[in-house]
Amino acid sequence: MRLQARPGKSLVVIDATDTSELVGWAGVPHRLGSDAQAVTKELHAAKRDNPECTQAFTFPFMVAIHNDAATSWASLAQVQSNYNIVEHLREFSLDGFPMFHGNSFFHYRRVVSTTLNDPIHGSPAYGDITMVNWTQGNDWNWMNPPLILTAQQLAETGQYQNWMGGISSIALGHAEDHALVFSRWLIETQSTPEYPLSHLAGADSPMSTLSGLSLTPYIREGRRILGRSAYGQPAFMMLEHDIRRDQANGRDFSPTAVGVTHYAVDIHGCRYRNWEQPWEAQGAPTYESAVKPIVIPLESLIPQGVDNLLIGSKGIAVSHIVNAATRIHYGEWSIGGAAGATAGWLTTQAPELTPSEIVASDRLPELQEHLRQQGLRFTW
Repeated sequence: MRLQARPGKSLVVIDATDTSELVGWAGVPHRLGSDAQAVTKELHAAKRDNPECTQAFTFPFMVAIHNDAATSWASLAQVQSNYNIVEHLREFSLDGFPMFHGNSFFHYRRVVSTTLNDPIHGSPAYGDITMVNWTQGNDWNWMNPPLILTAQQLAETGQYQNWMGGISSIALGHAEDHALVFSRWLIETQSTPEYPLSHLAGADSPMSTLSGLSLTPYIREGRRILGRSAYGQPAFMMLEHDIRRDQANGRDFSPTAVGVTHYAVDIHGCRYRNWEQPWEAQGAPTYESAVKPIVIPLESLIPQGVDNLLIGSKGIAVSHIVNAATRIHYGEWSIGGAAGATAGWLTTQAPELTPSEIVASDRLPELQEHLRQQGLRFTW
């Protein structure tokens, strides 16, 4: 593929989509789903590749401590789920947390407090609102069907000729059903006379949607590019041992750093409806304390095959395991800022270069100084 600028102009394109749509549509080399140990040599990688096994995705919604005379419950009760509602209900749990008081489900993502009280030790009040994004609730991790379409599925559905997002509308529908049924479950099982719950929906609701669900889901993982030759790999990819404090042979990416982040290896794992083997990296999750500050090298933003394309979101050259730590918002902001600033620097100060030529031409210090001038961080 060629992304061509107008005559006399310089052009750098950034794929900052949640699922790396341009990468998928254009056939840019990438990986999808869980990686086999034979591929990455990671300690906790799965025994086999499974391109269907991307992390769970979620449609958040908001509930309020408000008595709406069961109006929102009645609306939720009309939801016609494609799967038997019992299959949804048996997934739900507060995971041992209290609903309202102290370090609770409601306080976990409370977005409106009418009293501005302490969310760790206090109690919510009438009129408070929380956003719901809960692993044992509205997370959708069933791969029947998987969310992200493989290259074969893109071809079979004609999306290379008529791009429709490269994702499964059926999977999106299942996730919407799951979230709405979870909201109904919360109202039915957790409301009390003191703390009546209502599901906020409609054009005037915080989500501004008729369903009350977020306009788009939170997608934790999409397509991940394969980088070019760098740091001893013919196809560069950040690996588990690069970010773990307790594993040897991690590489130092600081010489070509353009971003930085830090988070736990937080995998919201995949599964199948009938519990067949998902080939998930089930032993990989770990706390932040076991993860080093994660340096994002320029090479992780540069794909193979297209000279003027950069990745500006979670689709950088990382393994399935590393994505679980770099996918978080701060990581995405750092990656996006680096991609945008690099594109700006190339088009205004080094139009004769392509992204892959920056390091080889010894111009990286100039780019890094530009990043500093833009207020971006790439050191811990």
